[in-house]
Amino acid sequence: MKDPKKFTDYEAVRQKVRTGYGQIAQDGGSCCSSAATCCGSAPADAQNLAKRVGYSLEELAALPEEANLGLSCGNPNALAALKPGEVVLDLGSGGGFDVFIAGKKVGPSGRVIGVDMTPEMLSKARKNAEQYHQNAGLDNVEFRLGEIEHLPVADGSVDAVISNCVINLSPDKPQVWREIARVLKPGGRVAVSDLALLKPLPPAIVEMVEALVGCVAGAVLVSDTERMAKEAGLGDVALKPKAAYVDGMVDWQGPLYQKIIAHLPVGAKPSDYITSLEITARKPQPCSPPFVAATASKPPAKVEVFDPAMCCSTGVCGPTVEPKLAQFAADLDWLKSQGVPVERYNLAQTPGAFAANATVRSALDKHGTDCLPLMLVDGSIASVGGYPTRVELAHWAALIPSKKIYSDPVNELVAIGAAIVANSQPCFKHHHQRAQALGVSEDDMTSAVNTAMAVKRTADRETLQLADQMLASVPEKEAREGGCGCSSKSGCC
Repeated sequence: MKDPKKFTDYEAVRQKVRTGYGQIAQDGGSCCSSAATCCGSAPADAQNLAKRVGYSLEELAALPEEANLGLSCGNPNALAALKPGEVVLDLGSGGGFDVFIAGKKVGPSGRVIGVDMTPEMLSKARKNAEQYHQNAGLDNVEFRLGEIEHLPVADGSVDAVISNCVINLSPDKPQVWREIARVLKPGGRVAVSDLALLKPLPPAIVEMVEALVGCVAGAVLVSDTERMAKEAGLGDVALKPKAAYVDGMVDWQGPLYQKIIAHLPVGAKPSDYITSLEITARKPQPCSPPFVAATASKPPAKVEVFDPAMCCSTGVCGPTVEPKLAQFAADLDWLKSQGVPVERYNLAQTPGAFAANATVRSALDKHGTDCLPLMLVDGSIASVGGYPTRVELAHWAALIPSKKIYSDPVNELVAIGAAIVANSQPCFKHHHQRAQALGVSEDDMTSAVNTAMAVKRTADRETLQLADQMLASVPEKEAREGGCGCSSKSGCC
């Protein structure tokens, strides 16, 4: 159970950051402006600050007018070495500064997702996106409302995660690194610029900066950053301190850094304690590739998805996204990248496709919309009433040879037999209907019933002994609890 006090403290920090950065978005000022009393430079220095931390004049000139809010402490885009066609995620995307730069790098075949927890920042970024679309001629960026500790992004769907001076603001940094590892594809990479500590700050400064929505308020030691990234499961972690940012803040006599200097020991300077930090890492590849491309002799199967009525073609839209829909959309994108022909139809947007397909029409006539989502593989029903996993999609599309014979139709035949043996009429009806929806023939179902009746006529004691012998070799954790749930809440089979 979560510590209630810690949860309350975390929320207090988030609200403090959300309020401060919401004000920055509304005022059009900078985190580093004197008005915001954050990092300390003047608003007019946002352009100079960006150049100082590594952005080119060409990159800055191509940005929407209000995208650069002076929130950078490095250039994660340069670290990421982005390539056309990649999917990129920016944590704490603000006004869209790094999202728009990344968008031009990944091009029309790529995609960049910005996540920010501040509604005012999200509104500014989406407004800037209109100008980006007009200037660059690209429609490859999107902005989602969410916390970087709980990303509204599917597992294993991102090629690169970037972030610019944001992770230090999180009250739960280990969770942020775990989320980064979750959303990255195997082999995906991290390119982050953040503030960190070379050594602990004097207590007086810690107390002072905690009262600010500031760039150093949540900074942790460089060694702690490395530890958290590795504990999250990332490999090839590399950290490179960069003094240019902090020295620039001192040179511009920012108010926060003037206060820091006043509390330092004689002869010490802020860059002795605080540094901009370049962080790169990679999500390890699995020991062996889980999928292999279909061969020329056996082309991939065609996959068709028939969704229930949704507001858009994928259901991945709006301020909140259902995780299973985001995951399935990412899985279909991956399937397409493997050369598999994929078609997706939405009952609200493309009802004609449902009416034109005899197999789908028959399923709807018998079972209504309860059979949706419905998957067809080369015209035959593969699953009904739920979204398959990526591994299941790969098997269906013949991307990997399947030695598995226990398919969904076989499962229903076994369940029909079990219902006969158990004298469970509700179970029999339920699994008979599911078998029909999956296209199981009446002959096969009759065979299952006859086999079950033959088993039922054998001596109960001998049957139970045989079952005990077989189950003795199965680990207890693999035993399935309950059944289809038709006759009782605890299951029936």
